[in-house]
Amino acid sequence: QLIDTAIEKYTQQQEAKKEVLDLLKEKGLTLEDLQDVASTDKRTKVKPKYRIEYNGEIVEWTGRGKRPKAFQGVDLTKHLA
Repeated sequence: QLIDTAIEKYTQQQEAKKEVLDLLKEKGLTLEDLQDVASTDKRTKVKPKYRIEYNGEIVEWTGRGKRPKAFQGVDLTKHLA
């Protein structure tokens, strides 16, 4: 019975996908047209506030979120960007 339920759900999903694709085709749109609208990022880019060399790499941090391992136990005033 679980298999029958899963098959029925899958069939319904496939039918729904076909309906959506048919509607897009009817309106002259593609899936890419929809993705362009959804992919815009409303967040602003934040400049790094701190910069440190760690294991031969430059690590930058904005000061937001969890502190990176490179900045653990470090006096941040010495590493302002």
